[in-house]
Amino acid sequence: MTSEKMKAPMPAEVDTLSEEFTKLKDEVFTAVLAQRDAQAKLDEKKLALIQLVSEHGSVHGEKSKLLHGIVWEIMASFGQYTKQDSAAIERLRQALVKAKKARLLGKLFKKDVRWTFDAKGMEVVKNEKLTPKLMALLLMCSVTEDKTPTVDVRKKKEA
Repeated sequence: MTSEKMKAPMPAEVDTLSEEFTKLKDEVFTAVLAQRDAQAKLDEKKLALIQLVSEHGSVHGEKSKLLHGIVWEIMASFGQYTKQDSAAIERLRQALVKAKKARLLGKLFKKDVRWTFDAKGMEVVKNEKLTPKLMALLLMCSVTEDKTPTVDVRKKKEA
């Protein structure tokens, strides 16, 4: 938007702009529904191809199989990944402490400390004497940003 102020539109212009906006919004809605349908079909086809390659493909690499056609071939990879379960780690940590095996904690785990700003932090600071440098660093901990403006176009309710 420009910094100069626009003149107020006439009621007919408001109606025209609203009708254009509503038409475009409906077109987007229709396109989104079509995209969802196409994505569902694509996902279904992908699962069918993975099953086909899993059952009939030949070994191709360590975690892949390959199914050959005349012009096309379909390769499926069957990889794995491992993630950590924080709750299970905490249960093991507590069990090690209880079993007097706490010395293993340093060998098994890496301790990560993460600091987040407490919502009540500013109230605490009011009672503290901070140098200007510390106060500047404190103020940099919170960043305020504008939200994207929203618009809702709808037909008037008839009286």
